Amino acid sequence: MVNTHIIGQTAEDMAAEYLIENKLRIIDRNYRTRFGEIDIISKEKKKFVFVEVKAKNTSRFGKPYEMVTAKKQKKLISTAKGYLTEIGLDIEKIDWRIDVISIDYETGTIEWLKNAVEDI
Repeated sequence: MVNTHIIGQTAEDMAAEYLIENKLRIIDRNYRTRFGEIDIISKEKKKFVFVEVKAKNTSRFGKPYEMVTAKKQKKLISTAKGYLTEIGLDIEKIDWRIDVISIDYETGTIEWLKNAVEDI
């Protein structure tokens, strides 16, 4: 039996390492509120970067990033805004974005989709 928690944790660890290699600083992981969860909160210079990590063992039924549904996107936006507000920042005045890191275990590829989720 496949332990999805271990697969998810491994993917998040890989994504965090990937972000660090690409000059981002990890601020927090697995941040949860009543709105939802954000896998990784990081900073790229002064910009907050909220990261959703998706991983799959096979791409037979689509790419991992395709699992970020419209409903999930709304939750990510609400959670990111909640985080910024909680730490005392004005979401209208701070620079932030939501990215998706997609990991395909079958091919070993990591795709980083910047600004994958936009606040409308």
